[in-house]
Amino acid sequence: MIEKDYDLLLKIFEKYYDSYEEMLDRVKDVENDSVIWSDSYLEFFPYQYALNQLKKPKIYKTEPESNEGIIVNRLKDGELYYSYDNENKGWGSVFVIKEEGMKLYLRFLNNDNDEIVLEQVYCVVFKETVIEKVLFYLKDVDLDGDEELNEETFLVDTYSYNSNESIDTIIRNGFYHESKNIVPTTTFRFEYVNEDIFIYTKQLKLNQMDVEKLRWKIKKSKIK
Repeated sequence: MIEKDYDLLLKIFEKYYDSYEEMLDRVKDVENDSVIWSDSYLEFFPYQYALNQLKKPKIYKTEPESNEGIIVNRLKDGELYYSYDNENKGWGSVFVIKEEGMKLYLRFLNNDNDEIVLEQVYCVVFKETVIEKVLFYLKDVDLDGDEELNEETFLVDTYSYNSNESIDTIIRNGFYHESKNIVPTTTFRFEYVNEDIFIYTKQLKLNQMDVEKLRWKIKKSKIK
């Protein structure tokens, strides 16, 4: 199954690799949208920052005086569709688009030839109304054409739910930088206690005991 997910993301990456101008054209005439300023990119799916042990973005009530380190996030009907760095609208531009049964997060960066090309893809796959899996792909292409120096990272998070349709576990597989660097299978287990959410994690490592650790604690009242 993981090979099919990899093939899917590779096709998406190739399809949108040099589509920056096309993506920009899609968002230029959006009307009646809203803007959120932040110091890093907004979460694309629930618990994204907790799963990856990242600090949540700081949200500004009004436009900051300085552009340095500021991300402009544009939303339509409460959903993100376009983000960009306020100092450089090309570098780090993100476009969110929907395809059948999926929602894609496409992040573009300037390469060494000053071309704006796709570098990262998140793909959220839905099963009816819930997330079935989240796929991630990053590709760093060697500009001199040496394919052996290309780096790829590919991750698959597969979701399961409890009887209340709340997330029960997420199982992560994939590889970092090259296909032979396999990620030890990681399990994220969700525990709900009163108004708090606890996320525990453990990795299946060769010749080591599985030790579950508390990865994150979230106040339920703060989840939108």
